[in-house]
Amino acid sequence: MEKANGHSHSSTPGKIKLNLDHAIDFVPKPRSSRSYGVTIKYYGEGNQEATKRLDYQIHLQVNQFRDENKVWQLCFDKTDLFIDHHEPDFVGEQLANMAMGAIYPLKVDVNSRNEVFRGIVNHGEILNRWKQVAEKISDKYEGKYAELYLEKMEKRISDRFELEYALRADMFWNVFFHPQHLKYDGNLSQQSTLFFPVIAYKNVAFEGVQSVEPNYTDYGTFKVNFSSESELTEEQKLQMGQKGALKMKLNAVCDLDRDGGLLKHARVDWNLYKKDEEISIKRIAFSAYEIESSIPTTDQHLLIQEQNNGFPLEKKKGFWAKVLG
Repeated sequence: MEKANGHSHSSTPGKIKLNLDHAIDFVPKPRSSRSYGVTIKYYGEGNQEATKRLDYQIHLQVNQFRDENKVWQLCFDKTDLFIDHHEPDFVGEQLANMAMGAIYPLKVDVNSRNEVFRGIVNHGEILNRWKQVAEKISDKYEGKYAELYLEKMEKRISDRFELEYALRADMFWNVFFHPQHLKYDGNLSQQSTLFFPVIAYKNVAFEGVQSVEPNYTDYGTFKVNFSSESELTEEQKLQMGQKGALKMKLNAVCDLDRDGGLLKHARVDWNLYKKDEEISIKRIAFSAYEIESSIPTTDQHLLIQEQNNGFPLEKKKGFWAKVLG
């Protein structure tokens, strides 16, 4: 592995190149865009087939400020939600899908380690969208359930910090912003913590070892691995409705762009076991794969002014409908 200031490819093609801090550079191209297909599968004991499945798309737009060095604005949109191979049809699913349309697009500013440091920066836009969505929900749905949902979402969305806290229970959010651009030791590894919501609406901290493969992959990415194994606490057993001696394992693999360090693909596999057995009694399989990406061929490094917070990425509907048939 080689250290270098620049971002040109290594003279030894297979060896990865880290920066002077012995970290993977995060320098995504301004005005670039990327779309991910996200799939989350839940398995119960003895089930070869998923008992529940979620599919959706994430559309990412990268921008950068002209007057701030090494600061990027990332704009995320979330679309095309499918639950168990179909569009949301139950009332609870439809309400959640409508609320999603208010929360996204969502914008955050990040530094050169892909760390969010200003929180949500377009909260005003979200509030305006929520007012419209809340009116539609009130017109379309009646009853106590809809009223309680509106009350709950109003409280969450109106408070920027409450909304940011809620995002911590989002699997894609946790994986995308998991620290991968920090210093690695001479063995290309580090102790790390990955937060992943294996308990409904609650993040769980997984302590483990994170490492980078010494060579680029055949498709030109950094490959970052994370693994963790731990016993369940009594509180976690209670939250999961489990008893006895239990352990859980989490393995994650992320591919980051060779030029820019932006997430390209990710897989997370979580399993819950009886302590003395290797038979999984619960499993969650998460995957996010690039389905579309673009970098402007002209003015590639043109930086935006802070007041320019548009979202030019065109949404392409119907992806999951084609995939899932």
